[in-house]
Amino acid sequence: MKVGKKHRLIWWLGVITGILLCAFSAFFLRFGIASIENLTGQEIENRSALLKLNIGYVNQSLDSIESYLYQYFNDSEAVVRLETGGSETQMFMAKQEIVNSLSKISGWNESLQFLFYYVPGSADPLFTRVTAGRGEVLTDDALEAQIRDYIDGCYEEGKAPGRGYLLVKEDSEGYLIRFYKIRNSYIGMCLNGDTVLEPLEELTTDYDCMAFICDLDGSVISATENLCDVVDITRNGDFVELSGERYLQLCHLSGERDFYIGTWTRPDSLRNQMREIRRLILAFIAGLLLFMTISSFVIQRALYQPVRQMDTAMKRVGDGEWDYVVKSDSVVAEYDNMLHNFNDMVSEIKNLKIDNYEKELDIQKSYLQYLQMQVNPHFYLNALNIIYSLAQVKNYALIQEMTMSLVEYSRYMFRSPEQLVTVQQEMEHVEHYMKIQKLRFPDRIRFVADISAEVEDALIPPFVIQSFVENSIKYAVNFEQHNVCSIRGRIVEDHGELYVLIEVRDNGKGYQEEVLAMIRQDAGADATGKYVGIRNVKQRLALVFGDAARVILKNEDGAVALIFIPLRWQEDETDGTVRDTAGG
Repeated sequence: MKVGKKHRLIWWLGVITGILLCAFSAFFLRFGIASIENLTGQEIENRSALLKLNIGYVNQSLDSIESYLYQYFNDSEAVVRLETGGSETQMFMAKQEIVNSLSKISGWNESLQFLFYYVPGSADPLFTRVTAGRGEVLTDDALEAQIRDYIDGCYEEGKAPGRGYLLVKEDSEGYLIRFYKIRNSYIGMCLNGDTVLEPLEELTTDYDCMAFICDLDGSVISATENLCDVVDITRNGDFVELSGERYLQLCHLSGERDFYIGTWTRPDSLRNQMREIRRLILAFIAGLLLFMTISSFVIQRALYQPVRQMDTAMKRVGDGEWDYVVKSDSVVAEYDNMLHNFNDMVSEIKNLKIDNYEKELDIQKSYLQYLQMQVNPHFYLNALNIIYSLAQVKNYALIQEMTMSLVEYSRYMFRSPEQLVTVQQEMEHVEHYMKIQKLRFPDRIRFVADISAEVEDALIPPFVIQSFVENSIKYAVNFEQHNVCSIRGRIVEDHGELYVLIEVRDNGKGYQEEVLAMIRQDAGADATGKYVGIRNVKQRLALVFGDAARVILKNEDGAVALIFIPLRWQEDETDGTVRDTAGG
């Protein structure tokens, strides 16, 4: 494939920086325009949310008064007495109880004009009111008349209201009358519209807007500024024209959905806030572009020089200068660490090359020792002597058995040491070895094997079990006792990993303390060359499994060897792959 013209790193940094500057400039200009549009919409949503929150506060305040009235008068005997009648004294006492109860809560809310109790539908209707701090007698009388007329009119039409709102305007003042029915009576409150809007004062002051209350038809009952008499409640969130000016109109239904509370906001207020936001966005874009410009020059100086140093160093090391050291003076801590790590890495590679060479020598030595153990002249001489003795007595059946065992033993011994074998194959080899030893020591050795079926197909290095069995025969057989050598194999779990556990046990004198110390310290065989087979087993396990395999030697009424080998299965005959279950 044809490669284009190559340029130096400084050229690429300049090109990338220019492209990024142009791209970010265009992006942030478009982002600024979109942000202003989005912020305008968000500002409208925020003001709408604030309005809804303040309306919730107004409703909560009124609900608390209504809840108290309902709880008190719902089971009031005074209400029952006034509805059913009684003596003049009883009626007076019941009325006085109603007045006292209303007086207790008349000062709970500054918006209250008065509280009232009304029993309609009789020849002499009873209307009792308790004037709050803001109430005026003439105004309250006029409002009382409207309340009577409204409730009586509903009764005449057969539509007695259960609860509701009555919005009235008296002497240019707006009032909200909230009432509900208890038995055949009505308990209610009259609220001044201007004071209902007072909780919105912080909202109107901070955002330079006017608040209003209107009924469901849009008739304005009360407003902080008289801009119009009727509003189009369908224009919620739109700009409307009032008194020759444009205003942003927001309105929300009350909790009982009987009237609207809303605000009018001058466009100048929104524009002033958007102007500040616009300035902040432009300042942010300018600052970011300036920062990117400065950063591009700093990055060129901070990156280019260390990269050149690293490039030079890698070329020299690649040419074989393993003693070359990079002198770092970078102001970037990461690059300084990288250059130091590079020096350390080169030094480690140099040491690893030496260590690997030495390990190869050790492996070759171990392999030679292993081959020396395979051809054991004493073992073969003893086997031939046994065959000779059997031939003298003409015991041809034992000669054949001995010869076949020796053949199978030799065939297994001369196999490639790198190939893994199954536990079953290793045990068959051990069986041939033990047949030869039983002929050598007739009636002196008992061999016991307990290998679970699930272990038979597990893979292990060759001669692992045989080395420990041979060690037991060599050092544990005693003509003064009946000698026992046993092998047990099973699968165990350790720290979430599955292992093949092979246990080789005899009833001899056990391992000498110096041998146990030698194995624990992973040292070589002693000066006499004893137990070299154990050492070779550990080395071969380490070569195949690393630290995952381990050998534990101990004495328990004889020598005990525990061999832990990571579980691997015999090759699958269908695809030739090894099923490795070492992960558990």
